[in-house]
Amino acid sequence: MRHALLFAIVLGWHGLPAQTITSARWWVDDDASASTTVTVGPTSDLVHAATADLPALDKTFHTITWQFMDSEGLYSVPYTTWFSRSTGPVNGYEWWLDEAIADRTVGTIGPATIVDLIDAIPLDADAGLHTFTIRFRSSVHAWSVPLTTEVEVSTDIEELPGITQLVLFPNPVSDQLALRIDGTSTEALSFELFDGSGRSVLRHADRSVAGPTRVDFDTSGLAAGIYSLRIRSGNGSWSTLFVKR
Repeated sequence: MRHALLFAIVLGWHGLPAQTITSARWWVDDDASASTTVTVGPTSDLVHAATADLPALDKTFHTITWQFMDSEGLYSVPYTTWFSRSTGPVNGYEWWLDEAIADRTVGTIGPATIVDLIDAIPLDADAGLHTFTIRFRSSVHAWSVPLTTEVEVSTDIEELPGITQLVLFPNPVSDQLALRIDGTSTEALSFELFDGSGRSVLRHADRSVAGPTRVDFDTSGLAAGIYSLRIRSGNGSWSTLFVKR
């Protein structure tokens, strides 16, 4: 059984009007000794269906590399990109904080399922920035490339008496920014987002916080950049920065 990989490659040979591209060669996973050569005519866009003997490859991530030869017999700089074989639907995941992969948490997931992990971050995490890493497992036990973001944990905030911990996740954020709050007493808090120029872009009405509480912000409509989150109580205010990508 053979599978086809379809690549669109834009060729730009500026400053070399006397030369034309005559052939191309490609290989998989850095094995240049097993390269395949094809004839290429002059064109600005090359779309080539490369048929590779993929059943011999693991159902994980691989690389494919292309090189082009001109009419003088000179090869271009190699171009490499990633691809993966079809690994079936995702059915599991695991995540960990910082580099503690030995303490990772494992879970299951089905098609079209949303995994919300803000409430799973341990409450005893030390104050400061932590890395959060997650990867997904397919039905043939192939793992995805790990995805890493940051989690900010703040504890015993002097400006907000009664609040024992704040967890902000993820940072950078694409769509949904989550804030988890924990406190020892009931506090009335307001939440507001400001852009880099200090302009208010999103605000939540005052909320009564007692014990573990979660506040979500839809940042999908915000432009990419650096923003600040400000939390106010009757006793003071506290702010932190995050990145919208």
